[in-house]
Amino acid sequence: MKLRAKQRLDACAGGLAILLLKPLARLLGILLHRDHDIRPKGDIVILKMLGGGSLVLAYPALLGLKKSYPEQKLRLVCTGATRPFAELLGVFDEIHPVDDSGSLVKLLGSSFTALRAVFRCDTMIDLEVYSRLSTIFCLLTLARNRISFYLDTAYWRKGLATHLFYFNRAGSAPMHYAQIARELGAEVPAAAESHEAFLAANGIAARNPVTSGPERIGLACFCSDLALERMFSAREWGDLLAREMTGRDIALTLFGGPADRVAGEEMAAAVRAALPGIEVDNACGRWPLKETAAEMAKMDRFWSIDTGLLHIARQIGVPTTSFWGPTAPHTLLQDLPGTDEAVHYSELPCSPCVHVHDEPPCGGSRPCMMAHLRELTPEERNPAWVARS
Repeated sequence: MKLRAKQRLDACAGGLAILLLKPLARLLGILLHRDHDIRPKGDIVILKMLGGGSLVLAYPALLGLKKSYPEQKLRLVCTGATRPFAELLGVFDEIHPVDDSGSLVKLLGSSFTALRAVFRCDTMIDLEVYSRLSTIFCLLTLARNRISFYLDTAYWRKGLATHLFYFNRAGSAPMHYAQIARELGAEVPAAAESHEAFLAANGIAARNPVTSGPERIGLACFCSDLALERMFSAREWGDLLAREMTGRDIALTLFGGPADRVAGEEMAAAVRAALPGIEVDNACGRWPLKETAAEMAKMDRFWSIDTGLLHIARQIGVPTTSFWGPTAPHTLLQDLPGTDEAVHYSELPCSPCVHVHDEPPCGGSRPCMMAHLRELTPEERNPAWVARS
């Protein structure tokens, strides 16, 4: 299913399910008088359907839960696209995938299978901030504790979740994840400990930079269907790299998934045209994600837009250069002291717009990303997006 179809299904089916089930949930809550002490007394289940990068951001919190409750299983319900990121973290005892890549029948069938697998678990943690159906899934597990986020547009979770944590869209997502772990009694490890654990889980040796040969540059050009406005075009990447790397001895590797392979060839051609004589290797889809992470660790620097691979590179400890616009770095970057990184963000009045509005107010013109390529006019720096009523 395409992203827009999933969002419509979530809004319509989820809204109807909330309307029907909330009165029953409130009534049973009054009658049953269950013990809702927030400390886990059994298995902990995480629900994260979309956004593998978000799981990487939650890694310190998840690692803290795993280490603080070694006797309890830490389980995950996710989609197939998110599963490789989950396996990379090495903290989950079980992963129950939901198939959202095909028909509605497959989606419903795999959701029922996952629901049956985690039915009556002790603690259910919903990391989906905006989804209605994720809230219904958690409710149907009949978990003793159902933990979710709330914000002004997710008021409907009250009465369905047992514990609600405030989610500030202008705040740090990793810190919000850490708040849940701490309230559950877990000690969230420091950045250095998380870094070492991540390397150990994936068999990646500590970085030993090579001093000879060309500078190895990794490049992550692609992202998920959510907010494609985050991306540069092939020509734009060529212009950006030509401006920054002309005259340097570099070898460039493009990283991405199997679906990015064809677009990666176009990207590689644009970079070769902009930087004649530069070695460009299109590695999109060449390796599974775990092997991709190991190859990323060999890079001298990693250039990226806001994408899951950027968060993996930072967790590994690769120096990074990142470009932001529709999303904001202060909301999505973990605080990693000592990190070698260059963060480029031109904070326009309309940025960030992802998760704030269903459609970007610019209609795709992306002045926030164009600011990385050229000087904006005063009107572009303070745009007035007007919609006819």
